[in-house]
Amino acid sequence: MSSTPEYEFDDEFGPSKSDQKRSVERLQDLGERLAKLREEKLRKLPIDDALLQALLTMRQLKSHEAIRRHRQYIGKLMRHADEPALLAALDPFKQPALVRQLALLHQKLMEQGDAAASDVLQRYPAADRHTLRQHIRLARKEAELSIEKPETPQTARDRLMLYLQELAALAN
Repeated sequence: MSSTPEYEFDDEFGPSKSDQKRSVERLQDLGERLAKLREEKLRKLPIDDALLQALLTMRQLKSHEAIRRHRQYIGKLMRHADEPALLAALDPFKQPALVRQLALLHQKLMEQGDAAASDVLQRYPAADRHTLRQHIRLARKEAELSIEKPETPQTARDRLMLYLQELAALAN
């Protein structure tokens, strides 16, 4: 009588390679958007000196290939930056109407799930369907678990909101 081992399959193996690439591209886009800000405003942002110098250097580049390589470098430096603080420092989020719209959109996604994802995809062309659906699924799963265990942290919900903020920042 042979016993087969029981394996627990966890669907959380971490982000796929495609998700990692999309995340890097989002950071590069955010960095490129930050590079367009005035120098005084850049100096007020919570970024380190290396990232500040890279953003200032980006303005001086003219060659397409140099800009592409420098975008990659900025994306690498952006991995260590405080992304929510940078998003909060951008102008669109100082508009109360936009903040309220994002909160309502977040609530709609939490309630309706994938059915509401098409609204986000239409509103924000930079949105990736797979990434958005993954954020929604994890946030809804986390919300279900928090009913059973109220002390469960709401990190997936926060990541969904951060993703929506990134999309709004890239759209403006």
